[in-house]
Amino acid sequence: MDIRGVKEVIEANGIKTVIVGGTDPGGVMRGKRLPVPYFYSALEHGLNFAMFILRTTPVDDVLPGLFDGGVPDIKGVPDISTLRLAPWEENAAIVLMDWHGPDGEPLALCPRSELKRQVARVREKGLEEVFALEFEFFLMPKPIEEFRAGGWNDLTPPSQDIHCYSIYEGHFSEPIVSKIRAYFEDEVEGCAPEWGQGQFEINLRRSDAVAMADTLVLFKIAVKQLAAQAGLSATFMAKWHEDYSGNSGHIHQSLRQAETGASAFYDESEPYRMSKLFQHYLAGQLDVMRPATLFFAPFVNSYKRFQLDSFAGVTKTWAVDNRTAALRVLNYEPSKCRLENRIGGADLNPYLASAVSLGAGLRGIEQELPLQPPGEGNCYHQPGVETVPMSLTEALREAEASAALREAIAPELVDNMVDVARFETGVFDTRVTDLERRRYFEMV
Repeated sequence: MDIRGVKEVIEANGIKTVIVGGTDPGGVMRGKRLPVPYFYSALEHGLNFAMFILRTTPVDDVLPGLFDGGVPDIKGVPDISTLRLAPWEENAAIVLMDWHGPDGEPLALCPRSELKRQVARVREKGLEEVFALEFEFFLMPKPIEEFRAGGWNDLTPPSQDIHCYSIYEGHFSEPIVSKIRAYFEDEVEGCAPEWGQGQFEINLRRSDAVAMADTLVLFKIAVKQLAAQAGLSATFMAKWHEDYSGNSGHIHQSLRQAETGASAFYDESEPYRMSKLFQHYLAGQLDVMRPATLFFAPFVNSYKRFQLDSFAGVTKTWAVDNRTAALRVLNYEPSKCRLENRIGGADLNPYLASAVSLGAGLRGIEQELPLQPPGEGNCYHQPGVETVPMSLTEALREAEASAALREAIAPELVDNMVDVARFETGVFDTRVTDLERRRYFEMV
């Protein structure tokens, strides 16, 4: 879409406000709401923001050393190809941005730009990537205003029992979920109640990696705003309560030949119908799985979801159509031959998680890394199996020490994620919780 097309969309739909945004390291959308005339100015000149937003946590903590460089401006550069209506707000459209430096070049800390860089590496090999995301979230029968007033603890889900795939149970959330499908009718393949009371899974239709990540960040904003408008609350946090299911964020990925569109992953003559390229791609992801976990599980809470026999991919394994493995291969036909990464939660940043997936896979292809044998049966209990890091502290240490991870994704991003994670662990290490008071206040 060019500027003329942008103006036609805005005028034809009576748009009064254009939301422009990009993500911080944790995947939180940052940006501004602009009146239309100033939006046209921003298309020409960009928008200035304090670089603080690429060096902070989801709740805007000041990381050590932030002020040492004076907190200069960065520039948000709108990508007009992403313009779409935002019907969850009145008379609004939305556009995504990339973060650039004063020299006009993409910043190394920009999550979306890093994914674009990895996609360019794919295209240089005569390949195209195909990604599809499936994410889970909870719709809770409590107004968001009560959360904001401190009402975090007396939360009850909307049903007493699990009703996975239930058509009947899904009916009760249709006033919101039907709007989600309507607003993303070209992207949503299907939705259904999941393995949690009040939990839903949404499957997004496959596309290129950047478009897929773009859709997800917009989808999450829309879901949370729609829930708030209905007097409910929506959460994508990985584990909102120890007694209820976690929210996963699975990444389906494949490569195809750019010239012919044929699958680069499928080969009838190879074991498990997996081409040599697919084997190396998968081996690359296994090789950096432990240090890369930080990009799939970026918060302290992310690791509360990591439990055996829980549908979370926590073992360093791959298998064919086996949901107990971290990396699940689907290999039945060329058009659907793909890899599903089951490690991440719904709290991941899709740009960074997709970028590290591609980067690790390309590293495996370039180095022709050998693939270990597949897991069998219940991979959670496979003899001698290694797990991913089971805490944020362990994950940041693995990432900090890994040279291989810095070959797969920009070293600056690794260092930044480590810094943010170290701050997050420090916050939790020094806070006294309700659980501690319950266990120790009286009895010790």
